[in-house]
Amino acid sequence: MAHSIAGLAGEFPDVIAEIFQLISTDPEFRRLAEEFEDVTHALVEAESSIEDNAFSNCHALQARRDELRETLCAILCDITGDAQWCDQVPLESPVRRARRPAA
Repeated sequence: MAHSIAGLAGEFPDVIAEIFQLISTDPEFRRLAEEFEDVTHALVEAESSIEDNAFSNCHALQARRDELRETLCAILCDITGDAQWCDQVPLESPVRRARRPAA
């Protein structure tokens, strides 16, 4: 894997093994995880920038990061059935999936 998952590991520390499994078996999850890492990195860069346009860019980056996090939570909810992830996806969210009971 070319990308680091440091941001994902920090965001979802209890499911690192599942994340590694999904990254290696699910191309869509891998794409989302890589975009999450890229957006997180860009957000850190924008927040530390002294340029005038960085502030407005932070809002767009944070919004995209929140969308990606919600989608990743929905996937983790579906895979694990864990309320920790399921409860972070609003009922009205378009990415809401059927909750599987924990095994």
